[in-house]
Amino acid sequence: MKKLFLLSAIFVFLMITSCDSGSTEQTDDLVIEDAPGGTPHIQLTVLRTIGVELGDANFVFGRIVDAVQTSDGGVLVLDLTTLNVRRFDSNGNFIGSAGREGSGPGEFQNPMGMAMLEDSRFIVTDMAGGAIKVFNDSLVWLEDITGFFPRPPFTVRSAGSADFTGLLPAFDREEGLMGYSVARLETGNPEPIVIYTEDMIPFDPSRLGPMGAESTPIFTSGNSGNVFVSMPFPDKANITGYLPEGEVFLEINEDVESVLKTDEELADEKADVEDFVSRRSGRSGRMSGIELEFDPILYRRSVSELGIDNLDRLWVRLGGYRYPFWNVYDMTGELLFTASLELDDPDIDEMTVRITDNGAVAWGRDPVNWPRLYLIELP
Repeated sequence: MKKLFLLSAIFVFLMITSCDSGSTEQTDDLVIEDAPGGTPHIQLTVLRTIGVELGDANFVFGRIVDAVQTSDGGVLVLDLTTLNVRRFDSNGNFIGSAGREGSGPGEFQNPMGMAMLEDSRFIVTDMAGGAIKVFNDSLVWLEDITGFFPRPPFTVRSAGSADFTGLLPAFDREEGLMGYSVARLETGNPEPIVIYTEDMIPFDPSRLGPMGAESTPIFTSGNSGNVFVSMPFPDKANITGYLPEGEVFLEINEDVESVLKTDEELADEKADVEDFVSRRSGRSGRMSGIELEFDPILYRRSVSELGIDNLDRLWVRLGGYRYPFWNVYDMTGELLFTASLELDDPDIDEMTVRITDNGAVAWGRDPVNWPRLYLIELP
């Protein structure tokens, strides 16, 4: 594993290999390092792994697109290949599943994201199905939220009680514009209650599909109701915090060093775009006649993920590192500590880590070996 020390208490993307300063202690299985600048650094550890290459079909994943921990320490896993949500208990035992392929009640066509609500219900956003599916904690379908225009949110996060936040796509055909909004919604209603940020640009087909994600914001929210948004800059780590009603209460802005993507990353992005065009053209013909030029953004975004834990701490993942690395703040913007997840896994760089009020889970988006889920211990 790489040994990491911070040069300072602010966002930095430089690593040093010298190990002649700082100290290490073991506390509750978490390694705490005192960096030269005095900021504690914590190496996160894995509690358990769920998933096998071959064997019991309940533990064989196809393509994990989202996963969240439940309030009782279990986990929900959304699988795009099997088109269902599987539930496991805190010991990793399979409990049951919800959903299957189809257009009926509780069925999925192209599920893209999931959130565990504070009241123990969970929601799944199904883009192709045009709805957000609502289930209870017994995996029983309750209702569909429909009426979104043009489509349901790409991603969703819990925002307290029955509320959630979502990244909503937007199109203005008359003006030839496309864009997004980060908004608060409530179950049963497709209309946003509060819009925190939105942007519209001239229609650009090259920004559809996977390339569009490069220019949209990263956001998160938690059971406190506060919402955090980071815009896609390569040289600036910026986070804006909003109260539930939309008032800004926090601004974090740090200049950072831009980090170029590797040739392998750019090749993977090109393959994703080609796959997207192929699937869309073959399934519905919507992409027929539209030529998408692969025009990649050459630099990594400075902030790649945001999360809020049960202590109301904001986890800011820095995109320039070759493995998951966070600056962790309180609600005043004070840097509390830094943290990293360093695993002997070839997918460590491309690993998604979901940190919520209920805990943390991680998985590889396109694993070299086989899909598996890591349950992560938080300090």
